[in-house]
Amino acid sequence: MKISFFLLILAICYAYFGYPLLMMALRKIRKCKIIDKRKIFPNISVVIPAYNEEASIRNKLENILLTDYPKDKMEVFVVSDASSDRTDNIVKNFEGKGIKLYRLEKRGGKIAAYRSILPKLNGDIVVFTDATSMLKKDAISNLISNFNDQAVGCAGGLLLYINPDKAFVGEGESKYWDYEKKVRLYESDLCSLPSVSGTLYGIRKSLYPLDMKDDLADDLIAPIKVFKAGYRTVLAHDAICTEYTTLNIKEDMAKRMRITIQNIRGVINQIDILNPFKYGLFSLIIISHKIFRLLVPIFLLLLFAVSLLLAFHSKLFLLISALQILFYATGALKIINAVFYFCLVNFSIFMGIIRFFMGEKVRTWEPIRT
Repeated sequence: MKISFFLLILAICYAYFGYPLLMMALRKIRKCKIIDKRKIFPNISVVIPAYNEEASIRNKLENILLTDYPKDKMEVFVVSDASSDRTDNIVKNFEGKGIKLYRLEKRGGKIAAYRSILPKLNGDIVVFTDATSMLKKDAISNLISNFNDQAVGCAGGLLLYINPDKAFVGEGESKYWDYEKKVRLYESDLCSLPSVSGTLYGIRKSLYPLDMKDDLADDLIAPIKVFKAGYRTVLAHDAICTEYTTLNIKEDMAKRMRITIQNIRGVINQIDILNPFKYGLFSLIIISHKIFRLLVPIFLLLLFAVSLLLAFHSKLFLLISALQILFYATGALKIINAVFYFCLVNFSIFMGIIRFFMGEKVRTWEPIRT
């Protein structure tokens, strides 16, 4: 029983601390893969998925038009997933500025929308960006510069969170993302990113997986497919986009549960990527960054259960059990933000796992930010 306790401690510590330290060490002893970046201006297609985004879409389109990528080299499509609000009418007001509306009459979700629009695009590289994400002026041109390197098949932008209302949840989300960015930088330098942020990423049109199932997440499946095709997915740290943090627990949980369900289905769909004899370091990255993170709430529950069982025979484990209760109480009462957000993230993942086993699938999406 004690062996189980220490193994669970090691597994949790590896997920959050051991893996980043391992990547940091590998980055020092192993030669990083340099990206041959250069300002290039191929024909690109920018795709903005939208469902009932009347609150954001005008600002988004004005933001796109202010970017410094040559407009004669860039086509912009808003793919409306059968929006029922004023989204489509707002987009039509920008048609004179080169913005095109592509409307699906029946809701099918983001992947179905991408599958429908992709054959109609003229760009050699497709840039996907969310309606709620604002791009820095040079974000697209900096993103595209990575594709000068013929080994690069996909490039993810760098998301920065803004928390103007100083929301407690938003503060936790921002700090968590700061940690996440460092891990992704190591992965990009050493091998290839296991996923990108859907807020901004680019991919060679020929590499986009059109056969992807509608209930999967393109920001996970695309990088895996790119790696299998012999290319890399890199982090474009100078291609910056900003987005507001979530403002309340409900919003954050909804996002985390959706991501969890799609990550589980995505890994199962691409289960062969877990074979290190075939995919080497990239398999370790997927196992460590995706699988272990998903298992942390299970590890935490088992750790608490094992501690309670051992507490009947040991004052030390009685103390350890009490400390765990105190830790979770600190999170629940929002006394320490880092503890609160750690508990929130893992509770959301746990609920996502339950929903996955209940058969829930995520095809369509709703705007959740208030």
